[in-house]
Amino acid sequence: MTDLLPHSDLRTVVPDDVSSGCGAAVMLGADSPRTRALLASLHGRTGVAPFIASPEVVVLDLLDGRAAAGFTQVGRWAISPGEPVAPRHLFESALGEYLDRIACLRLRPAFMAVSDPTPFTARGMAVQEVADEAVVDLASFTLAGSARANVRHAVSSARRHGLMFAAFHRGMTGQLREISESWLATKRGGELGFTLSRHDDVAYQLEEGATDLWTVLDASGQVQAWCTWRHYLGGTGRVIDVMRRRPDAPNPAMDFLLASSLETYRDQGLRLASLASVPRPHGELAERIYPTKTLRAYKQKFAPRWERRWLAVPKPRQAPFAMMAISRAYCPGGLGRALRRNG
Repeated sequence: MTDLLPHSDLRTVVPDDVSSGCGAAVMLGADSPRTRALLASLHGRTGVAPFIASPEVVVLDLLDGRAAAGFTQVGRWAISPGEPVAPRHLFESALGEYLDRIACLRLRPAFMAVSDPTPFTARGMAVQEVADEAVVDLASFTLAGSARANVRHAVSSARRHGLMFAAFHRGMTGQLREISESWLATKRGGELGFTLSRHDDVAYQLEEGATDLWTVLDASGQVQAWCTWRHYLGGTGRVIDVMRRRPDAPNPAMDFLLASSLETYRDQGLRLASLASVPRPHGELAERIYPTKTLRAYKQKFAPRWERRWLAVPKPRQAPFAMMAISRAYCPGGLGRALRRNG
């Protein structure tokens, strides 16, 4: 992305073996990303739902456009970011149609981070707990009290540093790229993907109204940190996505940014804010790719409500292979490169 201005060069990916007998993927025109983002915003019930609009996700139109589901193909696995997005009364029908379509494509389905295992176990699939989503109930969100004392102290420190919370405007574009490049220079394996947006994804998300972008400025007006929040839960939910800060930004900048975002959404009358899911520990190697322990500790500072998330696959013995495929979906540059991120 050369800047954060709207553009129409939207990436699409369609597997080679999608045939007319299996139905067409919704990737046919410039309106499809808008459709995907709208469906996720309207019917997504967890923080992973908006990532059906990720560029590498192939989206299948379900129930004549009233629902959708998507996947990233890794080998013969179809890795889905959560469950299909559909009105509640149509969910079972949407899930059934999606599984039929995946079977027609001769792929094995793996649903990552579903909110309710029941519809999957009812179809004979195997489920296991794999992550916890950190959810903040916005109506009651406050920095008062002991639970969020560390965040409250960080906010006070940020204000003493002269930091200010502000919405993004186009004049900040160059600074945001500079910050992102500086951040990436510390991550030798590059950016992860799938349910983690990249800097270059933000432009079309802003264009489609599918994300909010907030910043922290210093007293001179320079951007010190920025983040984006994706939409879900009928527009009343937000989930944190891209987070970047200058290497030399004041220490409380990110805490201040997140706390100010949460207070803003509370004051706007939104319902929930997700700090995204944290995978359960899977050993030292997995920890090097995605540092779950430090992420969980950081999110706990905001005293969220932790909700369980499940992996659903056809058979129990397939779960380890599905987890490996999921790891590859997150690491487009390869697992070896991802291991260098924090090595």
